[in-house]
Amino acid sequence: MKDGQSEATLYYFTGTGNSLACARAIAVELGNTRVVPIASLRGEKTVGVPSPVVGFVFPVYFYTTPLIVREFLERLDLSKARYVFLVLTMGGTPGHTVSHARDSLEKAGGVLNAAFGIRMLGNYIAEYNVGDAKAVEEMRGRMARDVTRIVGHVRAERDHIDRSSLAGRMLGGLLFALLGGRFMATCRQRDRRFTVDESCISCGICVRVCPVANVRLADSRPEWLGRCEQCFACIHFCPVEAIQIRGKRTRGRRRYHHPDVTVDDIAAQRSASTSADM
Repeated sequence: MKDGQSEATLYYFTGTGNSLACARAIAVELGNTRVVPIASLRGEKTVGVPSPVVGFVFPVYFYTTPLIVREFLERLDLSKARYVFLVLTMGGTPGHTVSHARDSLEKAGGVLNAAFGIRMLGNYIAEYNVGDAKAVEEMRGRMARDVTRIVGHVRAERDHIDRSSLAGRMLGGLLFALLGGRFMATCRQRDRRFTVDESCISCGICVRVCPVANVRLADSRPEWLGRCEQCFACIHFCPVEAIQIRGKRTRGRRRYHHPDVTVDDIAAQRSASTSADM
């Protein structure tokens, strides 16, 4: 950061650990940075940002900002912030995510200075299979390069918006128009499609990893409560792959979580924050 002394705060939201892994890596390279899970602040009416540099790391959902993130951005007090940036983790195109996040920040009195994308492993198994081990290793190398690039911009506090190709922007806009609005309107009730097969071992990991406490065990089997963020943490961290999505043939699809992120890491985002003073 410009004066070499400024502190930074990174807020993140994650389901399978991609955004947490990116946030941690950025914090280590940037130094003097606190990493805070957005889910831990759901009960706060107003969130005061304590540092002059603030970033937000989160996945792209259906070409836009996840609901939990959008609502969080609108509750911020950015009066102490002089440089605000986004880091979007995504399997494809960002669609309207940057413009929608900018709108939310403006409602909170803030200004977006920079936005970056990091292409991670797509894991929306409702629609496609997850990449194999080779794809995971390629992702890790790509992530390391992108983190270094992002930290260079943030240290200099440069204004910068990653631009996708014209074709990518047009496709993202079209897909959001076709799918994104409906997804956002129905997101929290989409857990009605989740089912549990006979392989369930009643371990309770699905309860632990849900960032919004939307899962409970009833008669030793998971039950969803209708306030889902569609992060799929419960699906991907199930050790026996017992959770399926009705009508989507998910039983044969690979599960995924970032290799450097554990069940405990995901469970901790409801309450924990860490710092990287390096």
